[in-house]
Amino acid sequence: MREKRVLHSLGRWCLVACVLLVILTGCGGGGREVESAVEEPQPTVPPPTIPPLAAGSTVAADGRLVSPYPQLPLGFGGGVSGQVLTVTVRAGDVVSAGELLALLDESELQRSVDDAQRALERATADRDRAQQQWERDRADAQDSLAAAQRALESARLRYSDTAVEEARTALERAQQAEADAQDTYEKVQTMWPPVPIEGYLAAWQRATRERELAEMRLADAQDAHSADYLALAAYEEDVARAERALAALEEGLAPSYERAVEDAEVQLAQAEEALTHARLIAPWAAIVLSVDVAPAAVVGSGTPIVTLLDIEEGLRFVTLDLSEQHVAGIRPGQRAVVTLRAFPDTPLEGSVEAVVPQVGEETGEGAVFAVRIRLAPADVALLPGLTGRVEIWTGD
Repeated sequence: MREKRVLHSLGRWCLVACVLLVILTGCGGGGREVESAVEEPQPTVPPPTIPPLAAGSTVAADGRLVSPYPQLPLGFGGGVSGQVLTVTVRAGDVVSAGELLALLDESELQRSVDDAQRALERATADRDRAQQQWERDRADAQDSLAAAQRALESARLRYSDTAVEEARTALERAQQAEADAQDTYEKVQTMWPPVPIEGYLAAWQRATRERELAEMRLADAQDAHSADYLALAAYEEDVARAERALAALEEGLAPSYERAVEDAEVQLAQAEEALTHARLIAPWAAIVLSVDVAPAAVVGSGTPIVTLLDIEEGLRFVTLDLSEQHVAGIRPGQRAVVTLRAFPDTPLEGSVEAVVPQVGEETGEGAVFAVRIRLAPADVALLPGLTGRVEIWTGD
């Protein structure tokens, strides 16, 4: 009977213990649920706009955006000077290649262009008139040569030794006739019985007159022959002179006329070039860092008007003061992601363009290097000087 009471007591305590265990377990689970219910929600991370870097080694460094070229003071070129009419930009403006930056008073330059244009027109007119006169002179010279050649040919036809030879032959016959008449006269004087000699003397005297006339005819023929020779030489000289004149004209218009036109063209081109320099044009896409003169200022050639920073080929993100250990695995072409502090939610894709040693700068760890990152086109307004951080993937 006593054993039954003991068993009954043990069973009751076991039941109490089980109930307590269930209560304690339920209380513990409820506490964890309450604790989970009051936890603060974790902030959601916006998805990146570019693919994340592949798994592997990366080098991270701070840096800033810079132009690949130094800033450039820009002024009116071409040797022009004068008064600035207007400046069309302000510091901070972003300009495109070919955009007007400033304008110079161009009234004097325009007058120089007008004067040079008139000088060219005068030189051209002088050359054209000289060309027309040359053409007329050339035609006249050709006509003169033709006439001289005809006269020479006629003189050559007239020039002959026949008349002289005929006169010389006639003289010889007259001399022979005179000698025969004289000889007959002398023989008649010695004849016996004597014969009348008057007829023989008269015959001798006539032969003498004939011989004298033949001598004069020969002299006249020789004089005419000499005159024809001199005329022929004169006609030959006329032909030679006409040929020289035509040859000189065949060389063309005098070079001085063409040189005058060329000089006037050069002067006009220079004046027009100077006029173009009255407009200061942006040579490339750039940011205006400063405007260095005010409108109405009188400036000389090369006086800085504005200072530009070239952004034609885009800006570069440049890190500084990287040690040898940092750049050991960095090579041109490696992928990089740049996050600018001004645009923390817009990572920028890029690639390593160059690793540049900073000559003359060292740290306790050795040489110092800069890494230049070329950025891909992005839909954000990038400005030189913006700072940020770059991660460069160097591989596994």
